[in-house]
Amino acid sequence: MQNPFLNRVSDPNKSDYLTSVCSINRIRLRKLPIYGIDDEIEGLTVKEFFSTKLVIDEIKRNADILEIDLENVPEKKLPRILAKKLDDENNVIYDEALRITKKFGNRLGLLFLALKKGDPENREAREDWTDKHWEYWAQISDIILVGGLASGKIGEILKEQVNYVFSFDGTVPYNIFLYDNASDVGVLGCATQISASDGVNVVMDFGQTSIKRCFVTKSGGEITEIKNLEPYPSKYMDWEMPSEEEKLRQAKKLHKYLIKAIEDTYNTAKKMTKTEPNSEIVISIASYTVDGALNAERSGYAKLCSLGVNYAECLWWDLSGSLRKDVIVKLIHDGTAIALNFSDRKNTVCLSLGSYFGVGFPETKLIWPFVDNSQNGESR
Repeated sequence: MQNPFLNRVSDPNKSDYLTSVCSINRIRLRKLPIYGIDDEIEGLTVKEFFSTKLVIDEIKRNADILEIDLENVPEKKLPRILAKKLDDENNVIYDEALRITKKFGNRLGLLFLALKKGDPENREAREDWTDKHWEYWAQISDIILVGGLASGKIGEILKEQVNYVFSFDGTVPYNIFLYDNASDVGVLGCATQISASDGVNVVMDFGQTSIKRCFVTKSGGEITEIKNLEPYPSKYMDWEMPSEEEKLRQAKKLHKYLIKAIEDTYNTAKKMTKTEPNSEIVISIASYTVDGALNAERSGYAKLCSLGVNYAECLWWDLSGSLRKDVIVKLIHDGTAIALNFSDRKNTVCLSLGSYFGVGFPETKLIWPFVDNSQNGESR
């Protein structure tokens, strides 16, 4: 069936784009699809019972049992430490790490089962979905899980618990697929959009909690190296502003910070490879994008709309000046960037377990039109 979460355009020179209603973070489980697994989450939205932050909070509450020194461990590293505790020889530590992981695996299973069954109570609680949206989730066969929480042993246990929940209900489960390089899949998806066959290209991932930076080297059309650099912490991520003036002020700060992150990545790539990077800069961003324009209502990047209708053009303008070359900026919704790795898959959804759930569909078609406006000073 046609994907109701995608806006397909008839113009062959324009891209499909993912609509903002695709988010599953706002689903409310008004009625659990099955009881006896984790009844406490009934009535909650997905973002209230499953997120990286909630996993971190659970780890912190049980840090003494897990023997984690919270004073000397950054929060963002706690999920990785939890994964290591799943190999601990101390049975008490191992059992607690397993309990925490299974808890969120059960919650993930309840979410997926709710999507599969589409009970009337949950349909009514999601006002921006029609029956077509629920029917689409019901007919999906495969779910590809990526992101930090989907990596290694944590990912394996999450998958096991999802299957356990479905078997407990007697429902045929989704096919769950995990990947060893789950945290780098977004970068790999961006790399598929590099048109140059050879050379070095800057690739960025603007997330809610961190800005991933890397450069990709290609030779003869094949990727020969992906060099990850130290990420930047995401800053100026507040969603709500007290006034339009404050929104614009914060947008300018964020824009300046992003420009610096890109420039530093570009200059580092130039220094490390002893070659000038190519003009294309590919960026995945935690925002629904339409040909370079961001969603003005959701995510910490929404405020950037105050700088102009098309944020890709804002980046193009400033980067072309600071880098002293005419660059091409390609902005991609982060979930779509992940899904680009699986363009041959049918009836499939990609879910990123990052700060919150990110969604992408492999069938999304991206087109990058280029118009040379250098003669009249306009941006592409």
